[in-house]
Amino acid sequence: PAELTAKIQAAVDALEKGLVERGEEARVLLLAAVCAEHVLMLGPPGTAKSALARRLVRLGGEDAVFFERLVTRFSVPEELFGPLSLRALERDEYIRQTKGYLPEATVA
Repeated sequence: PAELTAKIQAAVDALEKGLVERGEEARVLLLAAVCAEHVLMLGPPGTAKSALARRLVRLGGEDAVFFERLVTRFSVPEELFGPLSLRALERDEYIRQTKGYLPEATVA
C-alpha cells in the first residue's frame, strides 16, 4: 500500500505542479481516470481546465488520445463527432469518420 500511495501522490503532484489551488481538481481527474469515469469541468477561461486534461494525457502513456475543442453556440456535431462519410451516404449508410475526434479520445 505504501508504494501505491507514493505513486498516486506523484501523479497528483505532476498534475498540479505550477498550478494555483487546483489540488482538488487534480485528485478528482486522477480518480475518474482510475475508475474509468467521466468528469465535466466548467469554469471561466484561464482556470487550468485544459492544462489539467493535457497533463492527464501525459500521465496516461502513449495510448492516451486527447481531444480538445472550443464549443460555442454555433458549433455543429461534425466538429465533435467527425464528418459524415460521403461515400457511405451514396450507399445509403450513415457513417461518421471518427478518427481524431471525440468518439476515439480517451481524454477530452
